[in-house]
Amino acid sequence: MDNILLSTIKAAADNHSTQAARHKYLHRSLWIASSFISVLIAISTAFDFSLFHIASKNIATLFAIILPMVTSYIVLRSPEKLWIHEISIRNQLFDLHTELNLLIKRNAEFNPADFEQRYLAIMANANKKWIEIKEG
Repeated sequence: MDNILLSTIKAAADNHSTQAARHKYLHRSLWIASSFISVLIAISTAFDFSLFHIASKNIATLFAIILPMVTSYIVLRSPEKLWIHEISIRNQLFDLHTELNLLIKRNAEFNPADFEQRYLAIMANANKKWIEIKEG
């Protein structure tokens, strides 16, 4: 019973860790993309040139159209908020896992139902917070 609970908590923590890494990568990638596009807009407007017979003004216009799309994607997906949220949940689950593991190794008496309830409460809170973040 305790091994099942331990493995369930560990699996949930690992899953949140994986999701946190994905959101971190998405957040940083989108931030770099928007920064790079901003620099390209500045270069395209500062210098008069053509690339593949396209005037720099038209290149700047194209990048100026792309930038709001990247920015709105950042706002809609909220990768930074989700990244922080996933890390928080992961840490709570790892703390719960560690506490339960220590009790088991010490052969201390404990009620597995208490840990199940705490696990379920963390997961319910995680789901509620995720919905709040997505609804903005």
